Amino acid sequence: MIEYISIKNFALIEDVTLRFSGNFNVLTGETGTGKSIIVDALSILLGGRAQSDFIRSGTDKAVLEGAFYLPSRYTVRELLEELGLESDDSTLILSREIALNGRNLCRINGRLLTLGQYRQFGLAIVDIHGQHDHQSLLQEDKHLEFLDRFGGAEELQLKNEVKARYISYLATKKELEELKASEQERLQKIDFLNFQVEEIKQAHLQPGEMEKLTQEVNLLTHASKISENLNQAYYQLFGEERGNSAYDLLSKALGNLQEIKMLDPSLEKLGNQLEPALYLLEEGALQIRTYMEDLEYSPEKLDQSEKRLHLLQDLCKKYGATLEDVLAYAEKSTIELNKWLSSSERLQSVKEELTKRFEEYRLKAERLSSQRKILGQLLEAKVTAQLVELAMPYIRFSVNLLPCTPTAQGLDQVNFLISPNPGEPLMPVAKIASGGELSRIMLALKTILAEIDGMGTLVFDEIDSGIGGKAAQKVAEKLEEISKSQQVVCVTHSPLIAALADHHLVLEKEVKQERTRTIVRELQESERVEELARMLGGENPSSDLKKHASSILKRKED
Repeated sequence: MIEYISIKNFALIEDVTLRFSGNFNVLTGETGTGKSIIVDALSILLGGRAQSDFIRSGTDKAVLEGAFYLPSRYTVRELLEELGLESDDSTLILSREIALNGRNLCRINGRLLTLGQYRQFGLAIVDIHGQHDHQSLLQEDKHLEFLDRFGGAEELQLKNEVKARYISYLATKKELEELKASEQERLQKIDFLNFQVEEIKQAHLQPGEMEKLTQEVNLLTHASKISENLNQAYYQLFGEERGNSAYDLLSKALGNLQEIKMLDPSLEKLGNQLEPALYLLEEGALQIRTYMEDLEYSPEKLDQSEKRLHLLQDLCKKYGATLEDVLAYAEKSTIELNKWLSSSERLQSVKEELTKRFEEYRLKAERLSSQRKILGQLLEAKVTAQLVELAMPYIRFSVNLLPCTPTAQGLDQVNFLISPNPGEPLMPVAKIASGGELSRIMLALKTILAEIDGMGTLVFDEIDSGIGGKAAQKVAEKLEEISKSQQVVCVTHSPLIAALADHHLVLEKEVKQERTRTIVRELQESERVEELARMLGGENPSSDLKKHASSILKRKED
């Protein structure tokens, strides 16, 4: 149930707060005062599509807020738990901000949610019937949706199962179609993939080989320079003419220190410090000589290594940035190749699987069709009873189920038929119903579905469009009856509907500081007579109109 909605900087509205009773609420006002803007604001507050065009000119954002009372037994509380919004409080606050910069914030009890999560909750607590929603009765594809909703949670669950099996069937069918590709295409695929896999396989790739080859080619390319420098280094350390190598010179220096160490003990320490360097020179010279002996320079080996490196580089250009990528590509291609090679065997397997998938779908869809036939009869009786109460005593309403090709919705096509008058044949609603009849049929459906869905609040935007007189009176009485068990909010031009409301809000325009804005007032009983008289006869209503307005309001009180 809506307790209040607050609207700031939205279209013509600068700042208004509307409070509602738990029963029958009406909003009235002259054309252009913004009655439907209230419904637009409520729709967006509940998760509808928001556009920056709604933001009042001269401001940078619109802010919408509403308080909604939820009884503890209300099933939508399960959805709150799924969203992590459990609350002991019976009232929840929903808010949305729409900014010119495109920022759109959605909150429940101050917690930010995604629009998808937020919309789930909003759609579950209020059902809005707009001015032209009755036109959905003109779209026969919507009739199936009405019938399935009438079946409640069990019907919708079965419908979801049918859809899941149909999707599985389509996926298998697609796989079969792929397998049935032309033999020429299959052979081309096999030839192409086989070439790629063999090219990589014949290369006998080893992870890390590219780096080792790069280093090897570099060494072989510069082997002469390396050998020349190492040779010089060796002779300078150890192999020069006797007495001129670094090793010989250091040996002589140590001999000199040895001769005089008795003269000064500190010189012995110096000699001990230099002596390890002699061994280091010897070891270094030995390593250089070993490196030179192992160093092989072969133009043939260099040529082989360069060719191998070029081969690996070419493979990397074709199949991946690194050898590891190339090997991964080969593995993936091998899997695809095996798939094509075994496609003939797989083809028969998928054919059998497709038959199985369709049979699973058919069984579920036929069960759904059987339930729809039963639901159709029940819906016919309920809608007819509602329409009798809405001043259509002779109407016949029928739910017509026809077989159709398999779809995700099942095997049925549904359309609603009516015969408004005795002796007339049943005809599609879309072809013969007038605007007033469509409004009343939609009101009947909304009333029935609201009981099934457990919807707490029903909002009607000009449900009286296209009807008047006795029909309007019956619609008013039906709305009043619904309001005894559910909250009803109705935007209306009909004084007959407005007179039966428990709570009457009027919208008016005013100009302040050269800006037009919409304001909302809650009417007291004496003010309601004036508003009803205006609705009956326009500006400056006569005393007779006021008496008539008072009489229909008094009838409500009686």
